Amino acid sequence: MIGAELANFRDLGGLRTKDGREVAPKRLLRCGDMSELTGETIRSLQEEYHVVNVVDLRTAEERGKAPDCEVPGARAYVLDFFPGEKLMGRGQATGSREQLMNMQNAQLLHDYMKKLYGEFITTRTARDAIRSFVQILLETEEGATVFHCFAGKDRTGISAAVILTILGVPRDTIMEDYMETNHMRAAANQVILDGLRQKCASEEMLKAVETALSVDQDYLCTSFETAHREYGSFENYIETGLGIGQEEQKRLKELYLVRTCAL
Repeated sequence: MIGAELANFRDLGGLRTKDGREVAPKRLLRCGDMSELTGETIRSLQEEYHVVNVVDLRTAEERGKAPDCEVPGARAYVLDFFPGEKLMGRGQATGSREQLMNMQNAQLLHDYMKKLYGEFITTRTARDAIRSFVQILLETEEGATVFHCFAGKDRTGISAAVILTILGVPRDTIMEDYMETNHMRAAANQVILDGLRQKCASEEMLKAVETALSVDQDYLCTSFETAHREYGSFENYIETGLGIGQEEQKRLKELYLVRTCAL
């Protein structure tokens, strides 16, 4: 059984594609922080979901402060979207916990998130990370891959959008899965907000943090719009910007889609 400490966890299996197939169950798992897993959750990831890959999309600073718990038997991968950003002093938006918690105005946070989602498309290191994630999936013929960042919503969200688009899941369904984060993170977010209230945080700051811990359709739409502007479409971004050709996309469908049984 997956415990409450693994926030925003879900299996992408069962999502329907445009041609009537479904994403295979227990193959693609998304979630948030994996640094405080209980033994029961680790056993569930091993025995129920058969996890063979853990893909950590967080920054080096995040990983240093809250390293992933080991899932025995699984290969661990680090795919930092913005490596070395602090050392380079660029003020790069990364979606890290530290940056989100430092935003104390909801409107500024909203603008920041839209900027971040645009940079998922335009920044070379982000494209490299997403391409590497897809390559890991191509090399995994059996078992589950769990991929995550801090909250399991932004870096994880764009990665899920890419793979689901390749698999042929409709845009509306992709957005529904993306927005599910607001339900799946509700309890974890409340714990954070209650802790800030106990520290006498202002209402403006609480509103900003709540915004930081949630998703908005505007954010993912910004990625789609940026891809359309830069590459002509999100599909062209995947093929040209990420370098994932038609043969690889066909192979991903073979690996991660199943036919549904007619009733």
